[in-house]
Amino acid sequence: MIFSLSPGVAFAAGEGCMASYYRSKSPACIDDTLAQLRQTAASGRAEPNTIIGFLGELFRSSPQERERLLKAETSNYVKSIDVVSLYRAGLPDEAQRFAAANDLSGLSDRLRAARMPPLEAVTPSSTPGDNDLLIGAYMASGNTAHIRRILDNYSSADDGMAGDGLRVGFMMSKFGPGLAPKGRDSVMAKVACTKYDCKANQAKFLRVMTLGTAMWSLQSLSAQDDGIKKTLSEFFSRDARLKSLFAVEQAAFGNYMTAILLVATFKDKRTGEDQDRTYELMNKSASIYENLGSGKDAFEPFQNLKK
Repeated sequence: MIFSLSPGVAFAAGEGCMASYYRSKSPACIDDTLAQLRQTAASGRAEPNTIIGFLGELFRSSPQERERLLKAETSNYVKSIDVVSLYRAGLPDEAQRFAAANDLSGLSDRLRAARMPPLEAVTPSSTPGDNDLLIGAYMASGNTAHIRRILDNYSSADDGMAGDGLRVGFMMSKFGPGLAPKGRDSVMAKVACTKYDCKANQAKFLRVMTLGTAMWSLQSLSAQDDGIKKTLSEFFSRDARLKSLFAVEQAAFGNYMTAILLVATFKDKRTGEDQDRTYELMNKSASIYENLGSGKDAFEPFQNLKK
């Protein structure tokens, strides 16, 4: 089973006021975000990890806002989110009391039995949703330690896995969860599944996806957030190994973009052997890259074109 890379509804809130809440501390922003969450719950498309991280950090750091929001909530769905968020805030007793008062004791009991870790103990590895939890916590606090914990997953990954994670992240940032431009087959996730033997054990495959979604999310958010932008830049600059891997994958992605442009240019209309050769070489290069081959092997044809 291939892991879904669809972006969560809660992550989309990062494009609105929630992403800058830590600067404004606006109660109206929280109210608007929760109103949107109630609407998405009705559609059945809500993926609330980011909002859980956001509320968890808010409940932990602001007892006044915690009391205001819990007292005012009318949606059963959002109340269930509140219970989870209280556990993530490290407030299990408060979570149990709120759950008991709102006919959610069963949920609370399951969360307690599962020993759900508080936000301060979340260290992303093979669970992509953990990235979103910490991004939400950052949005509520502005504390870049949450972002560094997301990136630390790269520090402990070997070169191959870190490189694949970067490649998935670059592709996702440009082309979305399908990991492929229009007109190309979406193969990268399937190839990663096979490469990391996901049918036997999904942990390694999911770690690559967790690394990839981290890069995608943080690159997207860094365009509007200097704290994330600085943390992302410093993280890859201070580690020689990761700095080199990042440069290699960034260059490979640039070559891939050139390759698919040439493929699109010559796909339906070619004149002469030179254009036929260019099309064939660039199509092969793009395919090697999409199938997680090395950037060197993929783009050696660039050198052949110069001969």
